[in-house]
Amino acid sequence: MIIKMKYKRNFREADRLIEKYYDGLTTGAEEKQLKKFLMQSGLPERYEPEQAIFGYFEHKKEKTSFRIPSYMRWAGVAAAIALILLGPQLFVSVNQSDYAYINGKKVSDIREIKSQALASLGDISSSNDEVQENLNNINDNELIEKQLDVFSAIEK
Repeated sequence: MIIKMKYKRNFREADRLIEKYYDGLTTGAEEKQLKKFLMQSGLPERYEPEQAIFGYFEHKKEKTSFRIPSYMRWAGVAAAIALILLGPQLFVSVNQSDYAYINGKKVSDIREIKSQALASLGDISSSNDEVQENLNNINDNELIEKQLDVFSAIEK
């Protein structure tokens, strides 16, 4: 009988603390006392909601730590170093060579490419006589008449 009286007193005290907790008036010490009471096993079903609340907060306080194993860290460091050292070589072709297509044929000899380029530049006429001759071949009167015909067609 003494035990039952003790539980009744604890239940009354717990009910009072729960009411005070929902009103937001509990102190830190009272919340610890209420938590200690609610974490007991074998409580009546009416305390299940409060047990869930305090159980939830208990799990929230537990910090889950995620730790990367040391071999994974070293593997990441090694991969980063390899990328830094070998990365530029991925973008630069090892078999770089100079070449040109001459008459549809691929030529990679630099001396031959230079000689062909100089020869083709020599073929270009730089004399003023040829330019003057071409200008003289144009019939200026004929050109002017054609242009006037075009403009007169636009005005009509």
